[in-house]
Amino acid sequence: MSDIRTDYALAEPAVPSKSKSARWLVVFAFFILAAPKLRATVGPIPLYFHNILLSLLLIKATQMPRIKPLRPLAGLVSLYLFFIYLGELHAILIYGSVFEPIYMMGEFTLSLALFFLVPRVVKDTESVAMVLKALTAGMLCASAVTIMYSLPFTRPFVMKTILSYDFLVPAAESLARRTLQLAGVDGAARGYSLLGVSTFTTGVLGIAWGYSFLAAKWPGIYGKWKMLAQLASIVTPVAILMTYGRAAWLTVIVISGIALFFGFAGSRRNTLLMLTGLAITVSWVGWDSEALMVSRVVNKTNQALENPSEESNLNIRILSYTQPLSHLSDNPLWLFFGTGRSGSKMRSHGDIGAELRDLAGLSKHSAFAMAYYNYGLFAAILHVFLMLTGLRFILSRLKKSPPTGVHYYKITWQAFLLNWIGLLMWWLPGHAVVSDTRGSMHMFLFYGLMMACDRIFTEQTDEENP
Repeated sequence: MSDIRTDYALAEPAVPSKSKSARWLVVFAFFILAAPKLRATVGPIPLYFHNILLSLLLIKATQMPRIKPLRPLAGLVSLYLFFIYLGELHAILIYGSVFEPIYMMGEFTLSLALFFLVPRVVKDTESVAMVLKALTAGMLCASAVTIMYSLPFTRPFVMKTILSYDFLVPAAESLARRTLQLAGVDGAARGYSLLGVSTFTTGVLGIAWGYSFLAAKWPGIYGKWKMLAQLASIVTPVAILMTYGRAAWLTVIVISGIALFFGFAGSRRNTLLMLTGLAITVSWVGWDSEALMVSRVVNKTNQALENPSEESNLNIRILSYTQPLSHLSDNPLWLFFGTGRSGSKMRSHGDIGAELRDLAGLSKHSAFAMAYYNYGLFAAILHVFLMLTGLRFILSRLKKSPPTGVHYYKITWQAFLLNWIGLLMWWLPGHAVVSDTRGSMHMFLFYGLMMACDRIFTEQTDEENP
C-alpha cells in the first residue's frame, strides 16, 4: 500500500488548490478597484499591496498545471511586453539611471502577467463568481467615494476620513489644498476617488460597469450579492457622470444607449432605473445648482461644437494621432523603441535631465501616442491590434452557439462587449492603459477574465461532444 501511495504522489504532484489561488486573485480584484494605491514605503521604494498580491499569485501560478496557449491574444501581449523592455533599456542609456527603468519593467511585467495568470487561476464558474463579487464590491467602494467627493455636503466627511491618509492617497495634503482651491467649501467638484484623478476614475469605472451586469446574472451569485451587483450597475454610471468630463458623459451615453436598445446582459431595467432617478434628481435640484457641475460639461461641449479649431483639449487629442508620424521622420529610432516610462517618473521627482529629454512638449493624450513615445511605433500598432483583436474575439464568441444548458453564455459575451466599449472610451482620448501600470492592470485583468470564461465554455462544449 505504501508503494502505491508513493507512486500516486509522484504521478500527481501537489499543487495549490483552485479555491486558494482564486482567493489571492479575489483580494487583488477588490483592491485594484477600491484602494489601488494602498502601500507601505521602505526607504525610497513604495511597496504597493496589489503588486505584492500579484507577485504571490505569480509564484503560485507557476506551480499549477500549464494550460493551452491563449490564442489569438497571447502572442500580441508577449510581443508588447518585449517592446516595453526595449523602451526601458533605451531609457537606461538616455537617462543614465538603472533603478527607474528596472522598476518600471517589473511593474509592467506584473501588469501584463494578469492576462496569463487569470485563466490559470479561474477554472470554473465558482471562481468566476468569486472574482465578480470582488469586482462588484470594489466598484461600489470606488463609486461611493467618487460621488461623496463631488458633492459639497459629503466632501468634508470623505476628505477627513478616506482621502486623508497618505498610505491610501499619495500626497493627501496636496489633494486637500487643491480641493479647497478649486471647489472651496460649498462648491461642486469633479469626482475624485482612491483610484486617482477624475479622468482615471472615469476610465476604470467605464471598464468595470459591464461586470455589474454580468455579476447580476452569473450562476452562484444570489441574494445580497445579486442585489449589490444590481446596485453597482445603477451607482457606477452616476459616479462616472459626476467626474464631469465630456468623455465620461459620452461613455455613459453610449453604454446606456446600447443597454436600452439591445438590452445586453439584462442591462435594460437597471439602466432605465438609473436614468429615471437621475432625471428626477436633476429636475428637483436644478441644472444650475451649485451642488452640480452640469454647466461645465454643457459649456465645454458647446464651445467645441461652435469653434472646434479653438478647442485646445480636442486639438491636443487629434495631435496625439498625427504628431507621432512627423516625430518619426526626424527620429527613426522610434520605429523600434521609445524612452520608456522612466523619464516621466524621474521628471515627477524633479530630475532636470528627464525634464529636458522626456518629450514633455509633445501631445500624448491617447493610448496610441503614449505607446509610440514610450515604446515605439511597432508597440503603438500592437496596442491597436490588441484592442481590435479583443473586439473580434468577443464578436466571434457572440456568433457561436452556446453549450447546452449554459443559459448565461450570450449574457457573458454581451457584458464583455460593454466592458470593451468602456475600455475604448478610455483608450481613444486617454493614455492611462499605457502610461499607468494600474490602468494597464485593469485592461489585462479584463482580457484575462475573458480568456478564462472562454476556456470554461470550451471545456463545457467538449464535455457535450467527447
